Amino acid sequence: MTFAQRLAVATALATLVLVAVGVLVRATGSGLGCPDWPTCHGGAVPPAHKHAIIEFSHRFVAMLVGFMVIGVAICAWKFYRHVPFLVWLATLTVPLVGIQGLLGALTVVRELPPEVVATHLLTAMLVLSCEVAVAVAMFVEDPRRTDSPAMRVAARPIGRLALVAIVWMAAVLWIGGYMTESGAATACSGWPLCNGSVFPAAEEHEVVHMVHRYLAGAFIFLIVPLVLTAWKQRDAVRWAEPVAIAVGALYVVQVTVGALNVWYTFPDALTISHPVIAALIWFTLSGAIALSFYAPAIAAHSKPLQKAGAVV
Repeated sequence: MTFAQRLAVATALATLVLVAVGVLVRATGSGLGCPDWPTCHGGAVPPAHKHAIIEFSHRFVAMLVGFMVIGVAICAWKFYRHVPFLVWLATLTVPLVGIQGLLGALTVVRELPPEVVATHLLTAMLVLSCEVAVAVAMFVEDPRRTDSPAMRVAARPIGRLALVAIVWMAAVLWIGGYMTESGAATACSGWPLCNGSVFPAAEEHEVVHMVHRYLAGAFIFLIVPLVLTAWKQRDAVRWAEPVAIAVGALYVVQVTVGALNVWYTFPDALTISHPVIAALIWFTLSGAIALSFYAPAIAAHSKPLQKAGAVV
């Protein structure tokens, strides 16, 4: 594995950590632990207070991810300049991270409006998808790989289903983020019914809560075909089997954790686990899409990759 590949993979994984820390901020009620931005209580170092430290740790990890994204972009320009898609995607991820940071600042300045919090979460997922695509492209461009055109053709049905699934999941995530921050998470006291009914009452919080459940439940009609298709293609596509297992297992765990959250009134551990598992599903879908549709550049690339591969 080259240095550029290592950095790209590390950046994607660090973004997963960033999502987890962001969820910790919400679960512990630390969203306004630092009431100002970019300082925390007027200083560069947070005071020795639990909520301030948790909120500031989120900012610190976000800053670290930002620098790593810039590093990946520099590697793309240095070692993969012959691959326009890779270079430009890595470059465009840098301002996307900047937009994510501005949304984070807006979240603090406007004191956690639900629509901004939800958009902040979804933007983090878009950043994650870009990072996964860049990492996959770097690996596919490695001349030591032996992926055949026939394997890419066999993978296309998986990629198409994963693409539809991730678009649907974007809606599930946005509504879920809005639900949590708006106070609608506790509007329904039971699961799968909402206060004893299949349909919500004419009350905003119940409606928001149940829309999230309906979208998450309907997601199974996309997940099952994806898992079955990937499983059938496991002999032709070498990464299809782990994708099928990961997506199927994560979805089952995600639904279970969602139900347990309601039954046990949202304990911190389950509250944090729910969106983190969602991020892992998103990560897997992003990887399946990139692996299905990305084809290596036609230009010869052995020379630049030899430089990039100096660290193994």
